[in-house]
Amino acid sequence: MKKKALIKRLHEIGVIMNKPVLLRSGITADFYCDIKKAYGYSDVLNAFVDEIGKKIDDSITAITGSGYGGLPLAAVLSLRFNKHFVAVRDNIKKHGRKERFDGYTPTPRDRVLIVDDVLTTGSSVCETIAALKKTGATIAEVIVLVKRGEAELPVPTSYILHIDELREHKASRKKQ
Repeated sequence: MKKKALIKRLHEIGVIMNKPVLLRSGITADFYCDIKKAYGYSDVLNAFVDEIGKKIDDSITAITGSGYGGLPLAAVLSLRFNKHFVAVRDNIKKHGRKERFDGYTPTPRDRVLIVDDVLTTGSSVCETIAALKKTGATIAEVIVLVKRGEAELPVPTSYILHIDELREHKASRKKQ
């Protein structure tokens, strides 16, 4: 799916909201992108997975999602591209195995890709990076679906869509 068609589809399924919303960072925004809603539409989810797939280097051995928004995306990517799936918990479990990781646990031989739905301040991605560093794995890159803020991360970062592209589409629709 081409970028313009993807943006149009995001608007059609109601991913974009023009009302005040409190973000995880504590900031109130007047424009919200509920990209997780797109996960419920296979055409849109597959389009995002295809775009991220173009950026996955052959050296990547494992994929993890950052926070709640990144986990479903990481699971689909891991299946599609035959990479290990890493689920990073916010905190170590207090029961069972008492582990921080579910699925595959990275080792120093791994190169891990982190994916997330929206990047604003980078706080959840930084928490994921900190947890992964304890395994000795190399964090190769972070790829987000929508870049909302100007977060600076300690690893290379790229994105599929910028929030301004979603705003511009809204503005161009109003002019018509």
